[in-house]
Amino acid sequence: MTDVAYVESRGTPSPDTTPENRAVRGRARTRAEWARREHLGIDHFAFFSGYLERLPLDKLADQYLETGLDLRMARSTLVWIQERLIAGARRAQNYSAARLLAIAPAQQASTEEAAANGAPPTAEFRRPSVVALTRPSLEEFAEAHDPDGFYSQRELLALFAEHYPEARPDRRAKRNERLRRRQVAALRALQALLAVEPAQHHHCAGWFHPALARRLEHAGVVQLADLFDIITQRGPRWYTKVRSLGEIGAKRLQQWLADHADSLGRTLPAIALTPRRQLSGEAKRAIRGLSVHVDGVAPLEWLIWPDFEGTPASARDRRIFRRQCRSPERGRVRGRDGGRPVRQRGGQWYRARDRAARGDVAAFAPNRQIRAGNDLAAVKVWLAAVAAGRAPGTVQSYRQHAERFLNWLASVCRRPLAALTVEDVTAYRAFLAAPPAHWIAPRGTARFTAAWRPFSKPLDEASVRLSMTVLQGMCGWLVKSQYLRFNPFELVAKPRAVDAAAFGTMHVEHALTDAVWDALEAYWRPRAIHDASAERTLFVLQLGRTTGLRLAELARATVGDLRCTMLANTGPLWSLSVVGKGSKRRDVELAGSLVRRIETHLAGRSLGTDLRQMVTNPDLACVALIGRLPEEVRQDGPSKPGRGAPDANGEISQHAPLTPAALRRVIQRGYRTAAQALATASPEAAASLAVATPHWLRHTFGTHALEHGAALEVVQKLMGHASIATTSKYLRPEKRRRAADMDKVFGS
Repeated sequence: MTDVAYVESRGTPSPDTTPENRAVRGRARTRAEWARREHLGIDHFAFFSGYLERLPLDKLADQYLETGLDLRMARSTLVWIQERLIAGARRAQNYSAARLLAIAPAQQASTEEAAANGAPPTAEFRRPSVVALTRPSLEEFAEAHDPDGFYSQRELLALFAEHYPEARPDRRAKRNERLRRRQVAALRALQALLAVEPAQHHHCAGWFHPALARRLEHAGVVQLADLFDIITQRGPRWYTKVRSLGEIGAKRLQQWLADHADSLGRTLPAIALTPRRQLSGEAKRAIRGLSVHVDGVAPLEWLIWPDFEGTPASARDRRIFRRQCRSPERGRVRGRDGGRPVRQRGGQWYRARDRAARGDVAAFAPNRQIRAGNDLAAVKVWLAAVAAGRAPGTVQSYRQHAERFLNWLASVCRRPLAALTVEDVTAYRAFLAAPPAHWIAPRGTARFTAAWRPFSKPLDEASVRLSMTVLQGMCGWLVKSQYLRFNPFELVAKPRAVDAAAFGTMHVEHALTDAVWDALEAYWRPRAIHDASAERTLFVLQLGRTTGLRLAELARATVGDLRCTMLANTGPLWSLSVVGKGSKRRDVELAGSLVRRIETHLAGRSLGTDLRQMVTNPDLACVALIGRLPEEVRQDGPSKPGRGAPDANGEISQHAPLTPAALRRVIQRGYRTAAQALATASPEAAASLAVATPHWLRHTFGTHALEHGAALEVVQKLMGHASIATTSKYLRPEKRRRAADMDKVFGS
């Protein structure tokens, strides 16, 4: 019988079916992907050395490889390492080492190992390599087996030898041990020739498993330097941008970078692995100070406004100009270009237009209503002035459009607002539709990092129109404050808006049909009985579908927003007070089934069993209708608007509201999980849920309410539409009636 098994260098499976030989048969999808993995490091040699020692592959991979406990990936990596070693030995003309490393380690176990594993004493283990039992002395043996002295001395010796045979050496074990030592020696010799230290310019596919490298490349991580960059820029949750990479795998990659920090010449800053909400202002400024920005592009709070003439106007010059503008009795002459009055002093003309071109704070307006020293400060004053009474999302949108425009002024146009012309505004309109590549970064990039950019993609016509409208309003406000002389955005046409009817029809059709909703609810209902996460998911879906609230309105809803009105002969009527778009408050009447569902959900969160008592309890007024799971409660630092205040330990309460982004993930997960489960039983429902978004719940409410007989004006008030024409887009029965009438006239 053959004592050792051979593995072909090209990866042909061995006829031996032992686990360790099966461990070398793994493969990636294509050989081309494996061909890109070219570097053997110290970790790979340590992994293969442990394989020769017959140690478990999964434990070896967890210790030395980036794949962790994934046995399938460990097996395929083992094949690749073995092939690289054999090829390297042949290149070095060390054919003996190539033959040795192609031999898989023999599988043997001692009697003790077999007994420990519960294996029966088969023929393979009947010849022990060591004496398993402690031999007594001949006198002790005679006392135990021949107390009456029946056997002669020769017979007693024969009986003793039969019970306790002499230990005989195991030739097969010795041969395999010599083979293992030769393999280890050959491996160490090749390590000096083939081992490579990682460098930042190396491709990720040269070091990592092809499956992992493929995921990293899909996320834009090509070189090891890119891996450093994405972790530094996106923070501890950087892995969310890499498909099928979780937190454990991300930490393993971070540890790999830390282990090779000396050869890479770079380390991950501790501040990059700290959650963003826990970063102080000093920490963000420190990160910002280390950043190098392309063309000076920066967020509004970090933007440095340039001096367009190269030499800023002195404070003395500004005082002289203000004094000239405020003194009508002093001599003034009008400039040759018909500009505002200026005064001749020392042979130099101080024209307002020229000072405007230099970004002077008092270029032409002696009676301006703001004290801003430059355009950047003036825009910040505008943002602060218009923020009152507007939703946080609206203010954030204004800031986004303004900082794009100011970055373009400072880096591309190179002139201040006062000198802006119609030609400049026209050029900016074209710029919005096609910004350069270095002005674009993925959505969610931290604002205090070097990777931040004003755009996440080129803007479509509707977004360009919105940006031009916001900037027109901004410049109009600056004209009213007498900071600017005229508003150039009023003279430039905006892109035409998409046809409202077509736009609305396209979106309102994105609603869940009754069949799809029934399948979705049937999937989550049994799981919600014993699973808190599933119960919350089901509650969120039901609340969104039966109220038609927007995502932000759902996230902000609290127990204190519930209202109970007692009317004669009707009993209690419940409603939910909501602050919607434009900070307009409306009351959304709740169906009786939904009121009972809310009461059950809050009772499951140990908030009480009587909804009336909960509503009147002031301690529960700020409790969110959609709370957090216990595992989502975390140390979150100082509280932020809409995030809930921390308790005495600095921990966000379990009953604090979710952020709209977190609520979006809950709903999307509810869709996708159900879609995967329903793929076989209900393909149509699965296909609809696979592409659904949280806003589909709102469209579902509007469509179902009108289809089941609700009055149009009632649905308008419930959904918070400013115009009834918007609500009428959900009138599918009316469309069906018109189509039926046309069929009657002209035939179907």
